[in-house]
Amino acid sequence: MNSELDEGCESLCMVQALQVSFGYPGRTVAHEASHCWHAGLCLLQGDEGTGKTSWLKALAGQLPLRMGLLHYPFADNGRLAASSCFWQDPRQPLNDVYSQMPAESWVALQRTLYPHWSQQQFEQHVQGFGLEPHLHKPLLALSSGTQRKLWMAAGWASAAELVLIDEPLAALDKPSESYVQHALAAMAAELKNPARPRSVIVAHWDAMQGVDWEDVMELATSP
Repeated sequence: MNSELDEGCESLCMVQALQVSFGYPGRTVAHEASHCWHAGLCLLQGDEGTGKTSWLKALAGQLPLRMGLLHYPFADNGRLAASSCFWQDPRQPLNDVYSQMPAESWVALQRTLYPHWSQQQFEQHVQGFGLEPHLHKPLLALSSGTQRKLWMAAGWASAAELVLIDEPLAALDKPSESYVQHALAAMAAELKNPARPRSVIVAHWDAMQGVDWEDVMELATSP
């Protein structure tokens, strides 16, 4: 690991945005923005339309930058490898292959993609979310809330250096909302292990009860 300490913070800097600009035709999401996301739990906080999902896409390398640089100090040559990042866009429609794939087969695929995958943690999250009855179903047959639970369970079990989660409480029942908050709080200390630091970056509209964030980036509503 060659992660760097961020000045003014004891945690390792896992992702550094340097004067980045990105967006879509006719809409700028970020303009010359700089930020450091640390090892631990990090929050992208903002209302609907502030660009939370776009930031996650940019951090995952799925939204091109117009200018600036995203640097990943933990990675060889500072560039993000696919096996180092977990990102599943909950709003993106499933393609034909994935839509017919049983959830358990999708999970088996994730195990091959992430070398530090923890089956024990995955099974723990399956139990916490009550996912067991749904694992034999095609992904398309899962409700949006159940899909989100599956994405989160897999993301947290992936043990990737960078895990990106969009609106984790959306479409969830109350017990699952409580489990999300409990699971995030429980993983906080382990993420800052200097032997293998990791960052879980969550996009949400508020700070979520019971979660102690290592870093909060507040996104303003565009005028």
